[in-house]
Amino acid sequence: MGEDDNGLRKTIGYSNKFWKNKSQKGMTDEQKLQEFHKDEHAARYGAKTSKYKRGSAELGWKIVARTDLKGEKRYRWGSLKDLHPPNLANPLTCKIPSLIDFLDTRQPKYFFYTLKNWDFEKEKDLPVETNILYKALLYWRLMLFTGDLDEKQQKIVKYYLDTSNKIITARMPMSDFWPYGDGLVHYYYYKKKDTYKDRNKEPNFISFNPECPYIFFNYFNEIRARLSSYAREIEEEKILKNKEKYWIKIFKTIFEKTEIPNQVTLKTNFNYQNLDLVVSSYIAWSHNKLKPNKKEPQIQIFATWKSIYSIFKELEVLKESSSDLFDVEEIAVEKVDYESTLGAPVYTVWTKKNFDL
Repeated sequence: MGEDDNGLRKTIGYSNKFWKNKSQKGMTDEQKLQEFHKDEHAARYGAKTSKYKRGSAELGWKIVARTDLKGEKRYRWGSLKDLHPPNLANPLTCKIPSLIDFLDTRQPKYFFYTLKNWDFEKEKDLPVETNILYKALLYWRLMLFTGDLDEKQQKIVKYYLDTSNKIITARMPMSDFWPYGDGLVHYYYYKKKDTYKDRNKEPNFISFNPECPYIFFNYFNEIRARLSSYAREIEEEKILKNKEKYWIKIFKTIFEKTEIPNQVTLKTNFNYQNLDLVVSSYIAWSHNKLKPNKKEPQIQIFATWKSIYSIFKELEVLKESSSDLFDVEEIAVEKVDYESTLGAPVYTVWTKKNFDL
């Protein structure tokens, strides 16, 4: 920012009066930035300095959002720019105007408006825009995991994620089943088809999510991998009571107290004959703990080690015949430095704490 440095002036294509005629002595970085943008704005648009309004020229020009806000819901911290994910690139298209407004203005309210009008059934036709939505949500989650946010910032990011979740949940097209996070689903009032596969199905039952079978399949294998090293020590044991005693001890050793059932459940609802049945027993107990959606029919469906094991074996067969159903598209997000990514910071209420993200 020295007077002899013409690099920035050459970049913007004209000589900014601030660098020539104004002394920088005693000015903070924030004041320097404000003065620079004030003169840059005046040079571009001929605006008088006396009419300059802070905020209209923070980027050197005024960004006009395309989204009509008339009648739209107002969100808390919806205009705050401090926690905008810096890993998002503008797709240079205007297929979703509200999404472009989110990227241009860095205001999360436009992200929520995008979700409100998102067509989930046609998102495959918008791979670039869909990827941006995923990356924004993932980066906000990453912000919480890294622990770099202060208490108020954490509260705001959690609000952004909760709000997104509520909008998505309310707008996603309903299937004929109720999905759970472990990859299992609940079917209610199921109408049997005239097939061999459906011959023994009850009207209400548990199965894997047909739209993403890999979730439960991978979850089962993760639990099995966690327990496999301990299984080798007991696989030669023939007495079931000894196996039960051994596995209960293992559960209490490697799992947190909140991650294991009580002693009665461990003794009555678990099958300790082999590793797969132990895993099935654990997943059944874990699934039965999950709270159903408030709109879900008030019909109790319980998972058992037998039903979970049957679902897993069905998925093994499915993976052999249709391996493409288990392909997962991974989206990675990385923690980045705000200042190096975005250049000179746009100062807002919280100033420099934001640039540690």
